[in-house]
Amino acid sequence: MGSSNESSYEPRPRGAVDELIVQSLAKVDAIAFGISIGTVLGSGIFLATVILLWKGGDVVGPTLGLLDQYFIGYEVTPVGSLIGFAWGFATGFVLGWIGAGLRNLIVRIYLNIFKLRGRMTAVRDFIDNP
Repeated sequence: MGSSNESSYEPRPRGAVDELIVQSLAKVDAIAFGISIGTVLGSGIFLATVILLWKGGDVVGPTLGLLDQYFIGYEVTPVGSLIGFAWGFATGFVLGWIGAGLRNLIVRIYLNIFKLRGRMTAVRDFIDNP
């Protein structure tokens, strides 16, 4: 026990800064992120439609009505608000899922580059200091 050949590596306890770095680079759950973005986008379309219907007037929501160009079946009506919620949720889910996946990919590439640079530095130090 105590010989010079044995490795005496003991992991050091994580400090607040180390923990913050680990948490900031943690993998984002793509499904959960997609559900949250979808819920926000769907709710936004639903609320915008309901507010325009509640406000009323001669012509209700011609600008918001343009969403029917993208969302099949959407109209500025009570039923249309539910259709808009469904389309908004689906669109937001896909965008959130893709966004989380891209973010995870970029972080993974960054960490691999960081590890590679560390290994190259260690090899360079080993070669330079015989």
